[in-house]
Amino acid sequence: MSREEPEFDGPETDRPNFLARLVRLNRYLLALLVIPVAVLYFRPPLKEQKAARAKLAEVTTRRDALKADAERLQRKLELIKTDPEYLESMARDRLNLQKDGEIILRFED
Repeated sequence: MSREEPEFDGPETDRPNFLARLVRLNRYLLALLVIPVAVLYFRPPLKEQKAARAKLAEVTTRRDALKADAERLQRKLELIKTDPEYLESMARDRLNLQKDGEIILRFED
């Protein structure tokens, strides 16, 4: 006499679904923990970032001032090379030069 065991579909069929749900839940929990830690670890500190931005603004301002000076000096050099009247006025003003027989009167405030 062979006895057949009755089929029992209860916990054994639910077990793979339960494990799959548990694995999915663990993945979500891991993502919830790993992502904020990664963001906090790789984000530069706020103070260093502000200091770097302030330094960048300072360097940018200095660069702009140096560019303006370079342009001014370039224009001055071009005038010296091409305009004899400018060269003459610079010689008279800066070097106190005069032409022969000329008398220069300067009035200072």
